Amino acid sequence: MHVIPGPASPVLSERVATELNLPLAKVTYGTFPDGELYVKVERDIEDAVIIQSIRSSNDIVYLMLLFDALSNSRITAVVPYMGYARQDRVFSEGEAVSIRAIAEFLEAHAEKVISVNLHSREAASHFKNLVEIDAMPKIGERYKGQDVVMVSPDRGSVERVKVAARVAGCEYDYLEKVRIDAETVEIQPKNIDVEGKRVVIVDDIISTGGTIARAAETLEASYVEAACVHAVLAANALNRLYSSGVRKVTATDTIEQPVSEISVADLIANAISDVLM
Repeated sequence: MHVIPGPASPVLSERVATELNLPLAKVTYGTFPDGELYVKVERDIEDAVIIQSIRSSNDIVYLMLLFDALSNSRITAVVPYMGYARQDRVFSEGEAVSIRAIAEFLEAHAEKVISVNLHSREAASHFKNLVEIDAMPKIGERYKGQDVVMVSPDRGSVERVKVAARVAGCEYDYLEKVRIDAETVEIQPKNIDVEGKRVVIVDDIISTGGTIARAAETLEASYVEAACVHAVLAANALNRLYSSGVRKVTATDTIEQPVSEISVADLIANAISDVLM
């Protein structure tokens, strides 16, 4: 069995291979002058564990080419960050359900798909052979024993934060919009007074960072930071967060970013062991 490092997840692939004491396959990636992508796996492999997050359309093409290069192998696809998962139903007539298309593509080539914190139950329902890992306890471990209050950006995500807070041993709450007057709306925790406290805003994905930035600007906490599983950080989000008063951003390595300080390699390794070993 070999771990196949996708170009979107080279560091995480090496960490998982180390956890499992498995070899990393040698793979060559390239781009032709016209923009087409190139993949070459350097040896025949019987059992392959491909580790490749989907953050861009190119990541999907690389997966497609890896599946073709490994067409004689038994494949397990580990997609730590499952892009296209937020379009999990038809919101307007004629729309494609993106995650359904991704699920069908992955499961046409892989015997098992492993991912981390899909965006919704609806997204997960489009898979037939999915193992989903919850990384929220990892975030809780990072703050264990620290005097913090964990806050969800909205009521719908509070159950995720509850998991992290239970491990951390801290209080938790969720944010809601509070109208101060006809022209002013603030974002404040629903139940807990955070004045003078250290607040960690926890979410599964930080994309543009807009909600967290607005909350940081109005919270009366002494210190505000943000933690997430998937640090997409699109559209200059990191600068937006820091300029709004967020003092620190911490994420896992499902997407490899400068803020990826928490590794999910052991969780993925355990899932692979349960499925294959």
